[in-house]
Amino acid sequence: MVGPDPAAGQGGMATVAATLLRHGTEHVDLRAVAMHADGSVARRLRAWATGSLRVVGLLATRRVDVLHVHVSERGSVLRKGLIVVATTIARVPVLLHCHGARFFDWYETLPAPARHAIAWMFRRANLVVTLGEPSRARYVELLRLDPARVVVAPNAITLPDAVPDRGGHITIGLLFLGRFGDRKGSADLLAAVVELPQDVQEIITLRMAGDGEVDETRTLAEELGVRAEISGWLTPEQRDEALRAAQIFVLPSRQEELPMAMLEAMGWGLAPIVTPVGSIPEVISDERNGLLVRPGEIAELSKAIHRAVTDDDLRIRLADAARSTAERFDAVEYTAAMARRWVSLVPHRSRSGAAG
Repeated sequence: MVGPDPAAGQGGMATVAATLLRHGTEHVDLRAVAMHADGSVARRLRAWATGSLRVVGLLATRRVDVLHVHVSERGSVLRKGLIVVATTIARVPVLLHCHGARFFDWYETLPAPARHAIAWMFRRANLVVTLGEPSRARYVELLRLDPARVVVAPNAITLPDAVPDRGGHITIGLLFLGRFGDRKGSADLLAAVVELPQDVQEIITLRMAGDGEVDETRTLAEELGVRAEISGWLTPEQRDEALRAAQIFVLPSRQEELPMAMLEAMGWGLAPIVTPVGSIPEVISDERNGLLVRPGEIAELSKAIHRAVTDDDLRIRLADAARSTAERFDAVEYTAAMARRWVSLVPHRSRSGAAG
């Protein structure tokens, strides 16, 4: 499995990779090779070069039955494209697991030769996995892929054993987890909080954590007079504590696939306030297991937050329904289903051994 470092990586793609490793299966010998590292350009280049050499070495020595490649957009596609070429030479089946919320916008800006090369890369894959039906249809249409070789596998989560009681709180915790910036709507959330009545602002706590424009978001919060705890990425333990302490999860994204943070929040029994972009509407039904607001609509977002904060019955009902929905995304069955896909790609001559 090629992608970000499951142990040290940040974001949804690394979380998916870590989930697959954690919940492995006895029928598969799954090994992860990191090709991306956060940090300086030199560190990222070193991770790419080291990871690429390791994968090529494994392919050359025929120690790989199937290669599972996590890919998003931009540099991720370019880095993984070289690996796909290597699998072609080695005649090893490859599965491309697509995570990029901005892939299509980026792809359509490229010159024709680059688009043709990327389309070839995806057509070379024995199986393409997307996070939802909208992105599946778009990949098939835009890259002219064989629909039979493109499947949907929504992200999966490890459900906590117990969910805290979400009722009877004097203050209501709002939680945002994701990349700060326009795509995730972090500034929209701050602007929506400003529009809340003062008495509502006084009973909420806002915690925001992620990467991207962290300092800019802190500055904006100070300028708007919003009380918020804003930090970089949380460790898994810190993330779980933040999910345990909050009551409402807010992610007013303008572009998405299927956010892991939203699914994790649902698993912890938080009431979601999100936007109907990407595959989110396949999971969240307005007023049933969350509140949907149009992206960029500050007044609409503020109204939804106001309702969820002040109406205890609504908030608890949405939270309970969200938790029930999240049970469909349990990581154990997800990993078993992915393992069946890996095994299905292994040539008959290799099926007596392990697939990795």
